[in-house]
Amino acid sequence: MARFLLMLKPRSPVTSVELLDQLQPVLEGLEAEVDHRTPAHLSALVRGGGETQRLQLFADVQAKLDGPVLELVLMSREAMGQGAPQTRAVFARMLDLAASAMPQLDLVFRSDRDGALPA
Repeated sequence: MARFLLMLKPRSPVTSVELLDQLQPVLEGLEAEVDHRTPAHLSALVRGGGETQRLQLFADVQAKLDGPVLELVLMSREAMGQGAPQTRAVFARMLDLAASAMPQLDLVFRSDRDGALPA
């Protein structure tokens, strides 16, 4: 099972609802269908890997001592043993979309570069 994690931190105070609202261009760019949303969480189905490869995107706003962070997790059933190329490609697209759509958020962690779990 493939699992890629991205953590973004706002530069200025923002509510969890506002953070999730900022994801809209990313969701549209990934052609993701939101299937569940609360004030601090959403989940969506991404068809970026084609009809045979469904991906799930989870977004959570986590409260931290130095302010909230937005965690984005992209998961699929693709095997990580061979690097999960389809899921990795969608993750790369998600990174590009997040950087362009949410420039006010700083990238603080990405699992493909920084390891499996945040420090």
